[in-house]
Amino acid sequence: MENSKRLQINIITVTTPEAGEKIGKPPGNYITIQAPPLQVNDPELQEEIIKVLSKNLRTVTAPFLKPNDPVLLVGLGNRHAVADSLGPKFIEYSPITRHYHQYVPEALVQGMRPTSGIAPGVLGITGLETLEIIKGVVEKTKPALVIAVDSLVAQQTERIGRSIQISDTGIHPGSGIGNARHPLNKYTLGVPVIAIGCPTIVNAATISNQSIQNFCSNSAYAYDEAAAMKSIKTVLAYFGGSLSVTPKEIDEIIKNTAKILARGVAAALFPHIGQKQLELYTV
Repeated sequence: MENSKRLQINIITVTTPEAGEKIGKPPGNYITIQAPPLQVNDPELQEEIIKVLSKNLRTVTAPFLKPNDPVLLVGLGNRHAVADSLGPKFIEYSPITRHYHQYVPEALVQGMRPTSGIAPGVLGITGLETLEIIKGVVEKTKPALVIAVDSLVAQQTERIGRSIQISDTGIHPGSGIGNARHPLNKYTLGVPVIAIGCPTIVNAATISNQSIQNFCSNSAYAYDEAAAMKSIKTVLAYFGGSLSVTPKEIDEIIKNTAKILARGVAAALFPHIGQKQLELYTV
């Protein structure tokens, strides 16, 4: 665990498959940055998160990413659903440079690697699996690394819009809402995949269960998990057994978080280039 001024950084490294089985994660690096509410437009806090994010990204990508290697940025999610639009918004704020390398290299600042970006949408809109789209782009453009950003489902209500999660083991789009698609990882794409996400929604069952636990802990009643979940499922049956909730400030959470992630990733990929120069290459 590391700590900065207002942030708590938890780093877990899983070194063996056996260890991974115990916590339900494949071997790799898992980093969580806990922060104050991200919907607050606090420039000082944002700069602090960007600095920590870029530092940790450089650490996890150092073993396989050289200074001039091309990178593909992927914004997962549905741009038409605010709580699920973090990935597409991230692409909007990210510096995209691959086409400059091909057509107008003289317009580039010294030391800018080729970066491309795509927001593939969701299966229900495109009729295409996300893996199919990304794999096609990877095979055509041959990036050395894929960085995928997605909205996450919180396992605790207090984590919505307050944490940024990073892993170098890839991502399962839709897994948080029980609609897991094909994974994006080194095995399926042929290149390393860094996953970055922020919890933006929470299942109603999680809120209900936390409320029951809190009530029981503050009263003389014993918490009965089986009975609690049975009652919750009865209520949620009206919604097909599943209901997701997002806070009213979700617009600000998405906008601020997307900007923070875009700048943090850019600082890691272009460490010697200033923010004002990078803004010239955003789409």
